[in-house]
Amino acid sequence: MKKLAAEKGSRVILALDYYPPGKDPLDFWSQLLDSVDDLLAGVKLGLPALLSVGPEGLRELVESFSDSNYFIADFKLADIEDVVRTAAQRILRLGFDGAIVHLFPMCYSRLAEREAGRSLDIFGLVSMSCRSPLMDLHLEDLVDYAVKLDLAGVVVGATKPEIVKRVRELLGQRGVILSPGVGVQGAEPGSAVRAGADFEILGRSVAASPSPRQALEKIVKAYPPPRW
Repeated sequence: MKKLAAEKGSRVILALDYYPPGKDPLDFWSQLLDSVDDLLAGVKLGLPALLSVGPEGLRELVESFSDSNYFIADFKLADIEDVVRTAAQRILRLGFDGAIVHLFPMCYSRLAEREAGRSLDIFGLVSMSCRSPLMDLHLEDLVDYAVKLDLAGVVVGATKPEIVKRVRELLGQRGVILSPGVGVQGAEPGSAVRAGADFEILGRSVAASPSPRQALEKIVKAYPPPRW
């Protein structure tokens, strides 16, 4: 993902959950990606997207843009290891490059999945963009657990720049930090990156805009260029 981001000069991951009422979600997201693809480091698809278009719809969308984008499945998996690994295998078969997993069960030993020469990066959620006092109370335990599992990175809400900063201190340069919550949830573009995140995730501020490309161009300018 870092290589692609450096080539495009972008730190933005676009969350595709929203679509206008009455619109076909798959058509809307395909047209949106067509218009802003060159401005994105990645695309995040969550449970609302899965429930809107189903697994085959997600596969179609991912395959259409897989050459130019890094796709993350944000299903926030949280279960016993066998269930999570089975889900991860199926996510990989849909064409995704990465997946987000809740770490709080703390019952995993190995989560990375490989199949047919491809691997699925796992990102562990350590602090949500909403108020999550219980998770934040165990922040250091969760980050340490992510390191022990050798995950590709962690997820920390952009609405908590002080926690982003602390996680970067704990991680050093050992993993990627993804920060959702930019835009509608309140975090300003660039705030999490300045605190130590590698990428910021935003959705409705672009997808619901009457001029998505113009909105995204303005946001991308808020970030320092990636230099990995």
